[in-house]
Amino acid sequence: MVITAKATRVLAAVILSMTLLVLPAFACELAGPNVHIGEIKAIDPAQRSLTILDRQMKKPFTFLAAPEQLKGLSPGQLVSVKYSEMKGQLRAEEIKPL
Repeated sequence: MVITAKATRVLAAVILSMTLLVLPAFACELAGPNVHIGEIKAIDPAQRSLTILDRQMKKPFTFLAAPEQLKGLSPGQLVSVKYSEMKGQLRAEEIKPL
């Protein structure tokens, strides 16, 4: 059986497509402990908070964040949030746009 260059490209494209479809589902697990990855749903500078819809768990998480951490962010943006937990509250340690 001979595999042509075209068949190889098609197979590579299928594998890449499947990887890109499955990878976001495991994004948080792959990012490490105390990291959530998701789409920004709300930014409240007055409350110093950021809410994202987690890509893996499909549920919202709200983080307390410093005003300078919220600058330049907008709803709909995909971000990674490294956080710590204190007294039942999630505190953003680092917010990275993706």
